[in-house]
Amino acid sequence: MMEREHALLKSILETAVDGIIVIDARGNIESVNPATERLFHFTQAELVGQNVKILMPAPYREEHDDYLENYHETGQRKILGSGREVTGQRKDGSTFPLHLAVSEINVGDRTLFAGIVRDITDLKEAQRELTELNASLDERVRQQALELQAAQAELVRKEKFATLGQISGGIAHEIRNPLNVVKTSAYYLLNAKTPTPEKVREHLERIDRQVGMIDNVVTALADVSRMPDPEVRPWEIQSLVRDVIASTNIPQGMVIDEQLPAGFPRVLVDGNQLSIVLRNLVRNALDAMPNGGTLTVVGTADEQGVTIEVRDTGSGISPDDLERITEPFFSTKPRGMGLGLAITKTILEKNRGTIRVSSELGKGTQFFVSLPIAEGPTTKPTATYGVTADD
Repeated sequence: MMEREHALLKSILETAVDGIIVIDARGNIESVNPATERLFHFTQAELVGQNVKILMPAPYREEHDDYLENYHETGQRKILGSGREVTGQRKDGSTFPLHLAVSEINVGDRTLFAGIVRDITDLKEAQRELTELNASLDERVRQQALELQAAQAELVRKEKFATLGQISGGIAHEIRNPLNVVKTSAYYLLNAKTPTPEKVREHLERIDRQVGMIDNVVTALADVSRMPDPEVRPWEIQSLVRDVIASTNIPQGMVIDEQLPAGFPRVLVDGNQLSIVLRNLVRNALDAMPNGGTLTVVGTADEQGVTIEVRDTGSGISPDDLERITEPFFSTKPRGMGLGLAITKTILEKNRGTIRVSSELGKGTQFFVSLPIAEGPTTKPTATYGVTADD
């Protein structure tokens, strides 16, 4: 039975991941396991009989004798029974951080001390990178918070959205999710005992991605808040539609059917802002048809104004989603932020226009944009953003 216990103990010592060092009351090494040899690059023969100070750099080696002497004189266990961070020294003189836990062993009338040491180089490096990342994150969050406050104030002042509460709820949702991921990865890096370099990098890259998502939300809000009041002039709707389609990447398998007749009435709008509206609707239609389909743009006019219909043959929108389609931060797209149609609605309201939508699951969606007709002689406006004005 005793032989089996000795064999088991020997197997545990030889296969242990952490280094195990046994010293006598004077600090001389009596035994080490193979993990200790790998950590310090000494062989067992080179260590046994040497004072354990050989594994410590200055000034720790000088302090070690004081620890032992103080223990023998006072019996106070300053380091026994608890772990702490120390610095180890390899055979070549290089140093590295260690976690050390020391326990007392009584063998007959002898007192020995067993130290369990673990290399925490990877953990210290992860902590350093995390500290730097947190400092950068804190500054970016502070800057983004300032921008967000300014954006919210501007949005309220210009009446871009119906209520500040709606926006605040959306922002909180969009930012809280990536922050939770950051918090989870930070917890792992701070508490993992022996994380691999691959795991450390995986979590740091995950944190960086989530910070980028937060930055995208704030950037989108800032873009909306900086939108100027419209410069309303007569514009030819055909030119706006054709320029938007020409500047859009049309996937293969997509058919474009533009039905704007010659002599179609001009509209009284800010052409640059209306091009944003058309671009949002065209992109949404294309996104709704990932496997191809037909994008149709139809124009009708009467005494009340001009109506532009943008129609797709996609999968359609459910009735529940249709009611919320223009709400800020609501999106039917897996990676959408839900600002495109909210911005579209805001622009049209500023240009005395309206938007409505109808959809049928499995058949497609139609957006109807109503705009005021231009009247009287006009002056040719200046074109920007690749939009051409009519004479």
